[in-house]
Amino acid sequence: MRGSLRPLSVEPASALRLGRLAIGARTESAAWAKAYAERLEAGSIVGRLYVVDGVATGFVSWSGDGPVGASVDLLYAAPRDPAPPEYGAILSAVGEEAGPVAFVAGPLAGLSPAEEERLMRSLGFRRYGRSEMVLDTDDRLREPGSAPGERLRPVELSDLPALARLHEEAYRNTFDRYLFLELTDEREDALREVREIANGRWGEFYLDGSWIAEHDGEPVGAVLSVRGQAGALIADVMVSPGARGRGVGRRVLTAAVRSMRSNGGLRIYLNVTEGNEPALRLYRGLGFVRSIGPTRDWYNSARIPVPPFPGA
Repeated sequence: MRGSLRPLSVEPASALRLGRLAIGARTESAAWAKAYAERLEAGSIVGRLYVVDGVATGFVSWSGDGPVGASVDLLYAAPRDPAPPEYGAILSAVGEEAGPVAFVAGPLAGLSPAEEERLMRSLGFRRYGRSEMVLDTDDRLREPGSAPGERLRPVELSDLPALARLHEEAYRNTFDRYLFLELTDEREDALREVREIANGRWGEFYLDGSWIAEHDGEPVGAVLSVRGQAGALIADVMVSPGARGRGVGRRVLTAAVRSMRSNGGLRIYLNVTEGNEPALRLYRGLGFVRSIGPTRDWYNSARIPVPPFPGA
């Protein structure tokens, strides 16, 4: 018999049990797992039980219904020895209720990496990963220098419209654009994203850690940072396509990090998509090292036409 999705409130005990198993399968930090578990126990997770013949055998929660589809944040299916867990059936049911599924968080408990790969590829998904990197040393934070016609300065709130245009240019036709896309119009979405950083969605906007590089008065690179309990998060690093390869990213990021360091010993960290070699080289070159990850997640190749890195 084919299963169906039911509200978590139908069987609260099963929701807690299966939800905890879903959380335990993830590779994020212990702090993330603790926070998500607290939300689950408080009943603030929007999710569903997968029920077969009256028995809850799976758990799923998802978010977003933007241009590329929904993101499945937690997914768990109980083992069905000798049959494999019913992940395909659960994702199909989510698709019927929420529309196309664009992203699925992995790994999938009960499957070996090879089994998971075969299943997800058969459903049209491909692998991608994200990692957290933390600044491990200050030894490489030399003076950022400058280029002819270039000016480095702290960001001001009046810069937000110009930064939104830079953001749209920098992320156009990239995997990360689709990863965070919420509005169909990419220019409007870029403005939304920049404003959400400035308005505190991810933490208090950190002006001392937000810098802009201008060439002949036009922004060509920028770093936007926020502060929270985990430290200073570099939320956005953007460089105009026409300015790449000139060291703009290194100079503006160095200026931002040096400014943050001069204002105290905050932990400085960022997140990066694995396979983005230009970004990884930049961050490693400044002393960032991987602290969490990479995650083992999936994207729908029919919904996101740009792979996370060339050849993926």
